[in-house]
Amino acid sequence: MTHLNIISPESILPSHYLGQGIDLGEQRIDFLVSQGFPNDQRATLVQGSFLIALKTNIYQHVIGYPSPENLNTEIIYLLRVNKSKGVPDQSSHLFGMSQVIINNSIKNRAPKPQDGTAHGTDDTELMKSLFFLLECEIMGTFEGSADPGAGVNFSSDVGQISPAVVFHLFRPDTKVMDLILNGMLNPEHRIDFGLLRPSENESYLANKEPVYISMMDIRGKRTAMFGKTRMGKSNVVKLVVQGMLDVTKEQRNVGQLIFDVNGEYANSNPQDGFDAIASAYPDRCTSYFLTPRGVQSEAPKLLRFNFYERTFEALSVMRELLPPSTAESEYVARLLTCRLPNLARTEHDSERKIGNRVRKVMLFWTLLDICGFEVNPQRLQNRMEAIGITQPFNPSFPQLLRLSAYQAIRNSTPPPLPTTFADMVTEISVVARFSQSYQNDPSLRRNGQFIFDSDEEIMISFMFPPIGYSPFVLRPCLQFHSPEAGDFVAEILYKLAQGETVILDLGSANEQIIRYFSRSLSEAVFREQESKFVSNTLNNNFIQIYFEEAHMIFPPNAGNTIDVYSRFAKEGAKFNIGIVYSTQSPSTVNRDLLSQTENFFIGHLSSSIDTEQLAKIQHAFSQIGDIIMRQRTRGLLHVLTHSHRYVIPVQANRYNGSSRLVP
Repeated sequence: MTHLNIISPESILPSHYLGQGIDLGEQRIDFLVSQGFPNDQRATLVQGSFLIALKTNIYQHVIGYPSPENLNTEIIYLLRVNKSKGVPDQSSHLFGMSQVIINNSIKNRAPKPQDGTAHGTDDTELMKSLFFLLECEIMGTFEGSADPGAGVNFSSDVGQISPAVVFHLFRPDTKVMDLILNGMLNPEHRIDFGLLRPSENESYLANKEPVYISMMDIRGKRTAMFGKTRMGKSNVVKLVVQGMLDVTKEQRNVGQLIFDVNGEYANSNPQDGFDAIASAYPDRCTSYFLTPRGVQSEAPKLLRFNFYERTFEALSVMRELLPPSTAESEYVARLLTCRLPNLARTEHDSERKIGNRVRKVMLFWTLLDICGFEVNPQRLQNRMEAIGITQPFNPSFPQLLRLSAYQAIRNSTPPPLPTTFADMVTEISVVARFSQSYQNDPSLRRNGQFIFDSDEEIMISFMFPPIGYSPFVLRPCLQFHSPEAGDFVAEILYKLAQGETVILDLGSANEQIIRYFSRSLSEAVFREQESKFVSNTLNNNFIQIYFEEAHMIFPPNAGNTIDVYSRFAKEGAKFNIGIVYSTQSPSTVNRDLLSQTENFFIGHLSSSIDTEQLAKIQHAFSQIGDIIMRQRTRGLLHVLTHSHRYVIPVQANRYNGSSRLVP
């Protein structure tokens, strides 16, 4: 038989021995232990502690501390302390066995009086009173493999059923504890995450047991972080983001996209005494801002659209950015139904077709100018010339129409053909007003058809509405516009493909804006990764997306509005997309996403509704709901990752900007 080389004689010394099994139930064993002997470690036992049990051959040993040669070291039983109970009384079928074990323990382990006399009755009764039953949950077994190179296997099965008395309880030494905490963990790309902490008291500091996590468990998978406010969720996110940056320092095959709803990843807080992720890794992080904050070493990158240049999607973006009451009003809703073309030319376009397309774009430009959207005419001229438009700001209205319109609206002859952006706005405004007031004028028709299509008529009626309406209702979008803005979506996708970490500072945004940027960029990432998958160009490159306040992004009853996030949950692994999401309560997050989540970092939850929901999604949390509700220490988390087979209570390290990569 192959024996576990981690079980050495030092691991099963009498000082590590705690007691003997007395009752065996489904997935539990009750042990009879005592706190009455000097120099033992029983006083450190708390609910949630990890212990181990070894079996003896019942025909070789029955009662009391077993000799090492009688212990079966091929299998370690992993246990977790549930609770303590009183010693069985005379009415219990366990009373006789408990008395035998107690008497044997007192006889063999009690200190002898210095005068050599026997113990008195009072001393013996006192020692008996210090015994108690310790109920332990059976988590599973560690077993050595027949293949020497295969290491240790963990199984949730307990194997052959045996009498309770053959089980002997031990406190794990350092080697065994490292097996329990880190032995089953993916050996690649580990970071030092924190210290084992079964309870809120500080006894864990006396014998520090490090707990690692593998970034391979996070990469391309779904990770949830739950806990009440100020319980350390953001700190965990920072450790994970930093860990991914560290483990990909050379290969750079993981891009990270962070939706920073509080601005704490893009901006350093002097009160915390350490750098934010963006400043700690300046060569690998790029931050985009809705509103610039603090002192910037260089011009900040702003999340801005150029509505003049992105005409084909301008109205759909405005629909998302406008207050719902505005977007849903009849006046604005009609405008938002218009379909605007992209400013481009294809080889099959006729001159008339391209002329109509350009005029429609110019009409929208005029609308934007009337609403107060700033413009860079030179950029627009360059774009027009790039597609072969030799007169960039001439809408090319027929001369007869120009004569009629200027005479009717301005009582003047038409000026020279427009050559500047301002000239274009004037020309379109005059003709548009003329079309409203003189719809039957024959100069407004070409080959029997009205010169403006239905979308253009809607834009004209929006620019020059009846009394009581104003195109200024689009002004809430001004803060998201810049005439110098490029395509930040394309920029972000490129940076992610290069293994950079992109942080979107959305700290000044409301929920509507956060949802818009989260969804639109998530959809862009999904399309990009799906396209690479189809073309077989993923090349082991991954994207990790981080969502805070996840209840805003994918609430439980969101229906079709969470479509892209549902696809992340179900198809993300196939497309090398991983997500990390955090919020206060698991009951406020979509169940589809929860059911597909592999990694859990759980802080304090105050409601049994939340712990029950968590247990339904992940059975490993079914026995520790009370502990999660009771413990309220900041940074104390119950961790279950893809590699772990059971939950580990961890006091997470505090992010301080220093690398925690395990050599």
